[in-house]
Amino acid sequence: MKFLHLSDTHVRVDYKGNALMNELFNAENNPVDRLKQLLEDIKEEEIDFAFVTGDLVHEGEKEDYELFKQLWEDIVPEIPYYFCRGNHDRRQIFFEAMNVTGNERQEYISCQEFKGLRIITLDSAQDDHHEGKISELQMEQLRDYLAEPSEKGTLLLQHHPLVWEEEGISTEVPDGFKEIIRNSDIMGIFVGHIHQGTTASYAGKTQYMAEAMSFGTEEYPDESIFVDRTGYTIFSIIEDGLIGYQKYLTPKQTVIGSLKKPFEGNF
Repeated sequence: MKFLHLSDTHVRVDYKGNALMNELFNAENNPVDRLKQLLEDIKEEEIDFAFVTGDLVHEGEKEDYELFKQLWEDIVPEIPYYFCRGNHDRRQIFFEAMNVTGNERQEYISCQEFKGLRIITLDSAQDDHHEGKISELQMEQLRDYLAEPSEKGTLLLQHHPLVWEEEGISTEVPDGFKEIIRNSDIMGIFVGHIHQGTTASYAGKTQYMAEAMSFGTEEYPDESIFVDRTGYTIFSIIEDGLIGYQKYLTPKQTVIGSLKKPFEGNF
């Protein structure tokens, strides 16, 4: 079985915005074009399903989600995709446009099945805050989902990383969350947000972060540097676990912007 991991597609019909948006998104670096290119590239590959780990659009409206969905339907309608909400996906617009509902706290959390695989999505996005948080309610729902092992194991999606080397970037979780992950049948944790293709270990599980489809980042203690590197990952599920193949659409490293830390709100 083979699946695609995309993240941070940041689709918009019109990218006109603030100064940083104008630096990041333009005719030379248009995330819509990147997504079209990727979907065309994988049409002939045997991809069973796909993940999109948040920031489907960039602070967008319903029309931007409609564009995202239409691109997928026009180019690869045979590939189902699972998604989670990112910090640039506005809560109510996201629910309406993606035709999903929230829990009691208006968080998008789901548990779905694909040919014996259990796919769980968590909502780590906070309104008006750049980094992630998992609520007590989500933790309880996650515990219920994982109470019994799945036939072929579980894959977990959320936008923000559960572990990262820079203090303050890792998702804030309730007491007991890590033990739930450790004692589960989770095969892999799939995240985005940082715009870097990396792997890390969390509670004995491997966390896979995809390169972004919109732009890449290089992180420094006091600054994030934005570059025009874009990419994705293709995974194969084998008997002993997962194999990930990092792919690049634009592997160059031209600087296209920067942002001083700490961040305030969502840029």
